[in-house]
Amino acid sequence: MNGQARIVILGLVAALLAGGAVTAVTIGMQRGTAVAATVNGEVIYVNELNGQVDTLAKQYGLDMGTADGARQRAEISRVVLDQLIEQRLVLQEARRNSAMPTETQVESQLQEIKRNFPAESDFEMALSQRNLSLTELKDRLRTNLAVRNLMVKVAPATVSDLEIEQYFREHRNEFDRSEQVHVKHILLDDENQARLVLAKLRRGESFDDLARQYSKDPGSREQGGDLGFVSRGQLVPEFEQVAFALQPKQISDIVKTQYGYHLIQVLERRPPQPATLEQARDQIRGVLLSGRQEASFQEWLKKIKTQAKITRTDQPTK
Repeated sequence: MNGQARIVILGLVAALLAGGAVTAVTIGMQRGTAVAATVNGEVIYVNELNGQVDTLAKQYGLDMGTADGARQRAEISRVVLDQLIEQRLVLQEARRNSAMPTETQVESQLQEIKRNFPAESDFEMALSQRNLSLTELKDRLRTNLAVRNLMVKVAPATVSDLEIEQYFREHRNEFDRSEQVHVKHILLDDENQARLVLAKLRRGESFDDLARQYSKDPGSREQGGDLGFVSRGQLVPEFEQVAFALQPKQISDIVKTQYGYHLIQVLERRPPQPATLEQARDQIRGVLLSGRQEASFQEWLKKIKTQAKITRTDQPTK
C-alpha cells in the first residue's frame, strides 16, 4: 500500500481492518479472575476469551441463544482460545528476540489505514461496524508487526533470480499495468456547498486552492486533492465511472458516493501497458519470500508449542 490517499472500496479496507480473527489483549480490560488458559505462566482470562467470541458472533450475525448457537459458541471458543494461545507464544518470543515494534511503527501503520478513508468519521464508522475500538486495532497492528519482525529472525528465506524469472513467465499477465488515471478530488458533505465550489471552478479558480479550503478528505486536502494514479477496482463505482470517463484537465459535475459529494479532475491518463521483468522483480520476490517465510514460520511455531508449558482449564466461557 502506498502513502497516497485512496477512495477505496470499503470492503477492501474492511479486510485490512479485520486482519486476523482475534485481537491482542486490550490494555485495561476488566479481566475478572476465571482463567481460560496459561501460556508459560502468562494468563488468558475467560473474560478476554468471551470478548473475542462475542466480537466474532456480532461480526457474523450468529444467534447464540439457541441450542445450535450454544454448540457454535463452544466450537468458536475452542478455535479462538487456540489462536490466543498462539498469539501469546508469538508475543513472548517477539519480546525475547527483540522483535516487538516501536510505538512509532504502530502509529505509522495506523495512519496508513486512516489514509484510505475520506474522513476521520468514516474510519470511526468502519471500526464501529466491526465492533473494534481504536485500542484494539492498535493492539492488532502491534501483533501483526511483531509477527512480521519475528518472521525475519526465525524464518529467514531466500529467492533466486531464476525462480523470479520462472514465476514471471508463468504469471506474466498478473503484472501487466491496467489503464490508470491521475486524479484529484474535492470531497464535500453538503450538495449546496458542492454546487458553490463547482461554480468557483467553472469561473477558473484554482482546483488545488479550493481543495485545501473546502475538501473534507484529510488524506488529500493538503495535496490539493491529489490522489495520484489509480486503477480500476480501487475506487467506489460511482467515482470510478466518472474518473475514467474524464479527459485530462476536465472537471466533473457533482458525483455522489457513500462518502459525500465529489468534484473530480483528471490530470493524466495512462493506457494499459505490459509489465517487464524488471518492473515486476521486487513484487515477485516479495510474493515468493512471503510464502516461504509463512511456511517456515508455521513449522517454527509448531516446535515452540511443543516446548511451551500450556495449560487449559475447563472454565465455561459463558
